[in-house]
Amino acid sequence: MLIGELERASGLGRDTIRFYEKRGLITPPSRRDNGYRDYTELTLAELRFVRRARELEFSLDEIREAMPRFRPEPPFCDELESRLRDKREAFCSQIREAEAKIAMIDDLLARLGAASV
Repeated sequence: MLIGELERASGLGRDTIRFYEKRGLITPPSRRDNGYRDYTELTLAELRFVRRARELEFSLDEIREAMPRFRPEPPFCDELESRLRDKREAFCSQIREAEAKIAMIDDLLARLGAASV
């Protein structure tokens, strides 16, 4: 598929796709006789993986390290699963910390409300 098709299918812009290609995050495409890049379904799966990993705040270096183990279909590798579990725990920890701060704010608001009555 051409880059325009890949753009539409992945939801990523051509500059982003080419950036990920230059950074070694996706498999380099073959070239057609006319010199155009010819992307595959694997490239689309890789881009979807990169996009989701970025949404989950994985760094480009972490993603590049995981890509050789990436497979678009289960089973996923144990190391990737472990990293996902670690990232999940980090987000859960952030949520717990935010909830504790919200509780402190609620307590202060309640005290201010009682003091102003």
